[in-house]
This record gives sequence, structure tokens and C-alpha cells, in this order.
Amino acid sequence: MVSDVEIYAFINGSLSNESIPLSLENVEAGFPLPNGGQIDKRLDVNAYLLDHPKATIAFTVSGESMVDAGILPGDIVLVDTMKEANDGDVVVASVDNEYTIKELRIGPPLQLLPKNQEYSPIRLEDGMEVKILGPVVSVIRKYK
Repeated sequence: MVSDVEIYAFINGSLSNESIPLSLENVEAGFPLPNGGQIDKRLDVNAYLLDHPKATIAFTVSGESMVDAGILPGDIVLVDTMKEANDGDVVVASVDNEYTIKELRIGPPLQLLPKNQEYSPIRLEDGMEVKILGPVVSVIRKYK
């Protein structure tokens, strides 16, 4: 079975214009840094994540074919259908009417590559019904 994403929702212009506090300081992923506690900017999450809100589709990921790319089951991926998909982009595609998320390899041969060695590439051949919806532009994951 090819499908490893489920359509979640269309993102549209009716999104909230709420913003959240944005710290001027980076979060250190190595050794801790002193905290100055400075927050004097706001982050509009929609504006940050979406270049083309009316052309963006959200999908919920199922399956583990993209775990080595950091895309896990339950993640939500945002796909910008107005952006061109290029070689090496992670894309959502419809292959014979089933959605999948893979890395696009513009060959030859033309393929959709998983990012998990347990899965096989999908070689796109004549007679297959294939539509590349667009590149994945964001991955959203809730921790709690």
C-alpha cells in the first residue's frame, strides 16, 4: 500500500491572526546559556509557516517511511501547492489515487524515495496515475 498520509484540512484565509511571544534569544541545544528573559517581538505562526495560505494543504502522517527525515507518524505536514517541487524535495504525491510522502528524485528513473531503509522506492512508470501535490514546507509536531 502506498498511502502513508491522510488529508487533514485545507488551510484557508480564515486563520486566526493570533501571535505568540517570540524570544530574542536562541535556545541552546548543547550547553545551557544564561537566560536574559527578553521577549519583545511577537511571532505570527501562520505568517511564519505559510507563504500561500489558500494553496496550502495539511496532511497527518501515518506510517514510518520518512522517519530518517525526521517526519514521524502523527506529524502534520504542510504542503504548498503553489510551489514547484524540485529534485530532492520532500513531497506529497498521489500515486494511483493513494497519497504518499516521499523524497522526489527526478531521475532517470523518476522515483519517490522513502527515508527509511525498511521501505522500497516507488519507481514512477508509464501507466501510473501520478500527481505531485507540492513540496512539504513545514512539519508540525505536538509534544504534549
